[in-house]
Amino acid sequence: MSTIFDAAYVAALACGSPYFLFKILKDERYRSGLLQRFGKLDKREEKNPCVWIHCASVGEVLTVKTLVKSIEKEFNNWNIVISTNTNTGLSVAKKCFDGRKIFYFPLDLSWVVNKSFVAIRPHCIVLVELELWPNFLMKAAQERVPVVLVNARISEKSLNWYRIVSKISKSFLESLARKENVFCARTKIDADRLMELGLSREQIHITGNMKFDNIVTTVPEDVKKRLFRLFEIGETDRVIVCGSTHEGEESVILSVFERICKKITGVRLIIAPRHIERCRDILRLIENRGLRCVRKTQLDAGERIGERKSETIILIDTIGELVSVYSLADCVFVGKSLVPQGGQNMMEPAGLAIPVIVGPHTFNFNEEVLLLKNADAIRIVQDESSLFNEFMYLLEHPFEAGELGKRARSVVMGQSGAAERNLKVLRNILLKERIVSI
Repeated sequence: MSTIFDAAYVAALACGSPYFLFKILKDERYRSGLLQRFGKLDKREEKNPCVWIHCASVGEVLTVKTLVKSIEKEFNNWNIVISTNTNTGLSVAKKCFDGRKIFYFPLDLSWVVNKSFVAIRPHCIVLVELELWPNFLMKAAQERVPVVLVNARISEKSLNWYRIVSKISKSFLESLARKENVFCARTKIDADRLMELGLSREQIHITGNMKFDNIVTTVPEDVKKRLFRLFEIGETDRVIVCGSTHEGEESVILSVFERICKKITGVRLIIAPRHIERCRDILRLIENRGLRCVRKTQLDAGERIGERKSETIILIDTIGELVSVYSLADCVFVGKSLVPQGGQNMMEPAGLAIPVIVGPHTFNFNEEVLLLKNADAIRIVQDESSLFNEFMYLLEHPFEAGELGKRARSVVMGQSGAAERNLKVLRNILLKERIVSI
């Protein structure tokens, strides 16, 4: 049955080959790890049992940090290997899990997946959120490797897609629903949708969202002071941070910033794009408006901002520092939400008690937004005008902004504990597999 999916993948690749070739030549993201993506992995030499943890990108890597640490502590005789789909995910994984085997996830072609299984020899597979690749799951079933889906979320759109796949391939559904597999859902809604796919109630556990366990609620003072000095932010300056911004949002942010500067003095703007490869385009956009811009890497290298600080926008072109940058803010806009891209993790600034603004398009974070809305701990804007109004209100009403931030942090603190609940489920499988592998 793998041939059905192989044929579909090859057909899609053939149709899109000019596009993919162009992307590979132009964008390093598409060139990175090509050999690994085609299954060329160094063989795992250790004889110990192995748990293979797969994270799609940066968000999923950060989600499993606490869980991985717990597995390392309790099952220290196990090898833990970690795969990811993106170059940014790989970079963050190397920082978070130094010393572990980290690599790009194989393309879901049967022969590629087969090579990867031979190299890794997993005894248990942990998939994060919704990484249900048909050939990969069918290979795991063939090798009798249990699969655990943690932090499982499934939208109505994804549910409909997997229904179609299940109708096309009975083998996929059987591989997904086999009794050895376990599914740790974030919410009851996710659990119900998983059951609609044909999974039994016994396989599904509602364990909550592990993202809350990894959210930082304090940044060390020495880290904040270093950044304040580096960015030359004064005691009376007020700081706006726009994090995880997406194409189409920076122009709106710059317009709003120019309007704010006409009404309030000493406002500083920091932009941290979702993809740092876009920094050159953003820099050009800023300079075309007659504003100054300095990259963080330039400041790290010793360059100074000097005069006209309030007209100089700081562009974050490094990975893994967004939370520390958020800690400097008087208010934060979390991007990928003014454009219909689904949003980014607004719980990071919320955990720091920073007032948070998002756009209307947050469908990838419905649960988080609902929690914050119910606690009156987030501001949702529709367009440039409402973004300007919210920034102005929060900057001019620091007490109200502070209370908004405190409510947001309370929401984060009240949702912790999911990693331990996931570990409890995973523990039963790892203990059983350890006995089998001896």
